Amino acid sequence: MSIKTLVKDHFSNSPISEHLEYFFPHNHENNISKPIFTDNKLNIRRFALKDLDECSVLFKQVFSSSPWYDEWVSLDQTKTYLNELVKNPVFDGFVICEASKVVGTCLGHSRSWWMGKEFFIDEFFVANDRQGEGMGTKLLDCVSEYLNKEGYTRLTLLTNKKIPAEKFYLKNGFYNNPQRTIMIRDL
Repeated sequence: MSIKTLVKDHFSNSPISEHLEYFFPHNHENNISKPIFTDNKLNIRRFALKDLDECSVLFKQVFSSSPWYDEWVSLDQTKTYLNELVKNPVFDGFVICEASKVVGTCLGHSRSWWMGKEFFIDEFFVANDRQGEGMGTKLLDCVSEYLNKEGYTRLTLLTNKKIPAEKFYLKNGFYNNPQRTIMIRDL
């Protein structure tokens, strides 16, 4: 088999995103693994593909529990969902780690809105046993500071009403937009 055929076959059967670190080491993983915040207990950094498995487990644990009770059938289903977010060309994400273990995650994407560049948070979650300890607030504060330096003007997200998550976001400076509603059509 020729080199050309091997290379063509390789890239045809695996996503190019898996090769970013090899082709762009100066622009990809090196910047991602650099901490945004660190102290003697916590480390906040940008999400890396190596975090996908650990974040998938954490996501399933958090959203299968109270108050969400989502019915994620399998870890593969969860991983597929998060991987779809990660593959968005304008994706960015952040993790908060304690002793190298991911205990919280913020995943989203940028949007060029008429009011300026905004970051839409697709998923934000903290380990069930760590909620209420300030980790979510610390992660949100660091993400906000980082994105502000990158020229973002606001954060937006969706959450359910009348649950602790809504109170958490209100406490952290978010507000309900009375001019917006979520529209859903079942198929």
